[in-house]
Amino acid sequence: MFNKFQKYYFVTTGANVFYIIYTFATMKYNVIFIDLDNTVWDFEVNSKNSLCLCYDKFGYERFFPDFNTFYTLYHQHNDLLWGLYREAKITKQELNRERFAFPLESVGVKDDILAENFGNCYLETLSQQSLLIDGAFDLLTYLKTRGYRLFILSNGFEEVQSKKIKNAHISNFFEDIILSDHTGYNKPHAKIFEYALQFVHVAKEQTIMIGDDWEADIVGAKNSGIDQVFFNRTNKSTTFTPTYEVKELPAIKKIL
Repeated sequence: MFNKFQKYYFVTTGANVFYIIYTFATMKYNVIFIDLDNTVWDFEVNSKNSLCLCYDKFGYERFFPDFNTFYTLYHQHNDLLWGLYREAKITKQELNRERFAFPLESVGVKDDILAENFGNCYLETLSQQSLLIDGAFDLLTYLKTRGYRLFILSNGFEEVQSKKIKNAHISNFFEDIILSDHTGYNKPHAKIFEYALQFVHVAKEQTIMIGDDWEADIVGAKNSGIDQVFFNRTNKSTTFTPTYEVKELPAIKKIL
């Protein structure tokens, strides 16, 4: 029995040729763009663990009653800043400076050098974390076996994302990593999706985007004419029906 997902077919008898051509044609997509953070790599857990390690390293118990107080201050402001960064209203440098200065300033501590050192500790520690979302490794194995070309498409920082992928032992699944740092545009801007299509040399009709972020991944892909798989594990509200929606990664096997 031939593998219908191979990217070639054998020239044999007429019946067999027809079978191979037909089954190959059932693969609607050739390329899959996949978001990294909170789609494959567990950003929430890895980030919190990294912050906790740096909190202890820099003795932040001097300033905060406990780690959770610090984390709440950081997390709320970080989400706000990432929204501004995504809309190109602040720079990457401003994002990194403000998100680590804000918790200290909230308790009356103005120390830019301490905030910068803490931020450097966080980014380095973060890149060393390796926890994946449940089912991610198995899904990547499945997709790679089926013959799909896989690419990371992320708004994450170049100096961190490659290390994350390497330390999580998933580098071999991806042909390449496409980052907003490479293009000057963040998802959901159409320019980053256009860049990705040109970089891979593929038509948008042959691609699909898998991601957990409604605006960045799903709205961005839709507005660029790319089909989407919305990984909606937290039951987020939506403004339209995406091409596909799943609550768990293994469910994507039924789609692709």
